[in-house]
Amino acid sequence: MSRCLSSILFLTVVLGLMCQGDARAADTVSEGSLVDRLPTGAVATAEVSGLASIIERIETSETLKGYLNSPLYQEAIKTDPARKALAGKAILEAQLGMDLWTIAKTYLGDRLVLGVYPPVDGHQPEGVLVIRVKNAADLSKLLEKLTPLAAFAGDAVSISDRAGGGKAFKSKDGNQVVITDRWIVASKSSELLSQTLTNLTTSRDSGLGSEVSWKLMAQQLGTQHTVQICVNLTKVSQLLGKRVVPEKLDNPVVSLLYGGLLEYAAKSPYLGMTVDISDSGYSIQSAVAGKVSDLDDAHRAMVLDPAQPLLPMTMEVPERLGVFSFSRNILKWYKAREQLLEPKLQPEFDKFETGLATFLPGKDFAEDVLPFLTGRVAFVSAPQDYSYLDGKPGVQLPAFGLVIELAKPTEGADILNVVAQTILTISNLEAAKQKRQLWVQSSESYHDVQVNFARYLQRPKGDQLATAYNFQPASALIDNRFILSSSLGLCRQLIDAQQNKRPVESATAGSIPNIVQELSPVVAARLLEANAAVIHAKSIQNGKTAEQSARELEAVCTLLRRMTAIHFDTVQYADHMRLELSGGWK
Repeated sequence: MSRCLSSILFLTVVLGLMCQGDARAADTVSEGSLVDRLPTGAVATAEVSGLASIIERIETSETLKGYLNSPLYQEAIKTDPARKALAGKAILEAQLGMDLWTIAKTYLGDRLVLGVYPPVDGHQPEGVLVIRVKNAADLSKLLEKLTPLAAFAGDAVSISDRAGGGKAFKSKDGNQVVITDRWIVASKSSELLSQTLTNLTTSRDSGLGSEVSWKLMAQQLGTQHTVQICVNLTKVSQLLGKRVVPEKLDNPVVSLLYGGLLEYAAKSPYLGMTVDISDSGYSIQSAVAGKVSDLDDAHRAMVLDPAQPLLPMTMEVPERLGVFSFSRNILKWYKAREQLLEPKLQPEFDKFETGLATFLPGKDFAEDVLPFLTGRVAFVSAPQDYSYLDGKPGVQLPAFGLVIELAKPTEGADILNVVAQTILTISNLEAAKQKRQLWVQSSESYHDVQVNFARYLQRPKGDQLATAYNFQPASALIDNRFILSSSLGLCRQLIDAQQNKRPVESATAGSIPNIVQELSPVVAARLLEANAAVIHAKSIQNGKTAEQSARELEAVCTLLRRMTAIHFDTVQYADHMRLELSGGWK
C-alpha cells in the first residue's frame, strides 16, 4: 500500500508541475494535426482529439450506468488492483477538488499525440507524448492545489525552471516532463523532448506529416477523426530487414480470405487506423494502400476485379445471429497454393484430396469440382424453433446455413447433393452407435423450390435432448445458388431471402465490398437466455451461487440488448483497402 501511495503522490506532483508555465502565452498550433509538430523519423504516431465530449457521453450513458449497477462490476471492484485504483482515485479527487470524469475532460479532453521512434543502440523504441490542455488557466489552478505536495516526492523527482519558460522535472528512471504554456511534453529521450518543444513554441513544422506514409493516409482516410494512428510500414520493414508480411502464409483460411489484404500491407507505405464515436455509434477503420493492378496473378484471386466485381452475396434472413459472406476466385487460389502457402502445408492438401475421394470417387477437386463454383459463398446463422421435435435439446444451438453460388447449377448441385447424402449416411451410422434416432431422406416443395431434408423416423421427445438433435440437415437449389443448412427451418428462410427480396449485390460509389460480416448482439442475448440452465449449472460447478450466476447472465444480456448490429467488412477502394468495423447502442 505504501508503494501505491508513493505512486499517487508522484502522480499528483507531476500533475501539479504540469500547470507551471506562462498562462499568458497564446496557442501557437492550429487546430490541424499535431503530428506536424513531432520530430521527423517516427515509426508510428497516434493522435486523439475532442475526448471531452466523448468522455461526457460515456459518463452519462445508460450502458455505463447499467454496468456500474451490475454484479459484474460489483465483483470486479472486490479485486485487489481495483481496490487500490479506487483508493488512488479518491485521493486524487480530494486533492484536485473534482471528480475523475472532470479531471479527464479538463486535462485530456482537448488533443494529444504520441510519436514512436526507432530504438537507439538496440534498446526499446523511443517515444514522445504531447498533451494540449484547452485552457492554460486550468493548469495554473491545478498548480496552486498541488504544489505543497511536491515535497513528499523527495529525491524521486528533480524539478527545475526551463529556459524559455515553464517547468521541467525528471524522475530517477530518466523520464522527463516539461510543462510550458498549454503544453505537457513527456519523453525519456532528451533529444526528442527538445525537438518537440522547439516545434511547439516556435510553430515550426517538422515535416513529419508530409512524409509519404502520413500524407497518403490523410488522403485515403481523411484527417477529421477522434483517433488517428499511422504506422510507417516502409520504415518497419527496414528495421526488421524483411517484409512485414511473409511471402508465403502458414494458414490456408487466412490466405484465402485475407491474403490479398496482407499482400497490400506488404507493399503499402503505411498502416492506418481511425476511430470515430458519435452519440449513437462508433466506426473503426484500418487501411493499407495499394491497387489491384499492383498484385501478381496469384494474389488477385483474393481480391475482386474492379471492372467486373463479383460481390459477396447479401443474406437478408430476419432475426439472424450473424452473416459471413465473401467472394474469391477459389480455383485460381487453389492452383496457386504452392506459391501462396508454406511448403509444410502441401501434404495436408494431399490428405484433403484423398479424403474427398470418400465422397466423390474418381473426381479431381481442382479439375472436376472447383470449376462448378463462381467463388461466392455465404454463411448464415439464426435461432431455430425446434418444430421438428417434441421438446428441445439441453444445449440449444443456432442453425447454420451455407449458400454456394454455382457456375454450372445442375452439375454443381449434383456433386453437392452426393456430398450431403454421404454425410447423412455416415451420420446415421454414428447415430446407431450412440442409440439416437435415425434420419430418413425426405423432400418437399417449398415455394416451388424442391427441398431435400432429413427427418427422424420417430419424433424425439424430451426437454433435455442430446445436442445432436439441434440438426435436421436440408438442402435446395434455387436458381444458381445451392443451400446446405443444418435445419429445415433455416433452409426455408434462405429460400425466402432469395425469392422475396431478390437482393442485388451492389457497390457504393468508389468502394467494393470484399468480405461482409455481421453479428447481432440482441439475438446473441436471446441464445444465452435460451441456454440459461446450462450456463447456471456450469457457473455453480465453478463455485458461484445460483443467484450470482443469474445476476451475471442478466447483466450480460442487458448489455447485449443495448447494442445494435456489429458490421466488420473488408472493402476495396481504387487505391487502398480497408477493414471497417461499425456498430452502435440504443
